Amino acid sequence: MNNTYKTKEMPAYRQIAGVMPNDSNIEFAGVRKSKTVIWLQHGSSHYFSDLPIEYYDLLKKSYLKDHKAVRFLSVVTDIQHRQVELYTYYMYGELDGTPDIENGKLASSENFRDIKNCPSLLWNSKNINIGNHILTPRQLIIIDLIGNDLPDKAIAAALGVSQKTLDFHKANLYKAVGVKTKTALLKLSIQHKIIG
Repeated sequence: MNNTYKTKEMPAYRQIAGVMPNDSNIEFAGVRKSKTVIWLQHGSSHYFSDLPIEYYDLLKKSYLKDHKAVRFLSVVTDIQHRQVELYTYYMYGELDGTPDIENGKLASSENFRDIKNCPSLLWNSKNINIGNHILTPRQLIIIDLIGNDLPDKAIAAALGVSQKTLDFHKANLYKAVGVKTKTALLKLSIQHKIIG
């Protein structure tokens, strides 16, 4: 009797950094309800207040370089440690397969938004990307509106532009990220954790 059963190869998913006992990389995870941060390393989770000083200093240095983030977060709280934690939350709040600190180096910001119109989108160090393309605020709004299943006429009205202008913006967006349809754009946006 011949065995004709064929196994399907499953796509490879990257392990979340810091989950395995031998993984010294660090992954930050944001807690949305409290806007606090926990971090994972060597298979354990820890409170942000327990972050070793060398890693905290990396985050603090990055935060202090971003004057827009400093201006915003210093209004939220006057405690610098909490400002750095909030900065970390907004920059690295999503659990993913890319370490936030690897070999002592801080990664670029993640495609994490606390809310659609997240204040961090106005900061210098925050980018939302599809591949190598950094989305403009207008492109992000177009993706959000397409994700809400709005027809083009409604999207154009929401943006305050003509249908022809919207078509121009969509064509540029499609070309920039390498797709040809709304469906392909939505699929790519979900893969890059831009929309859920």
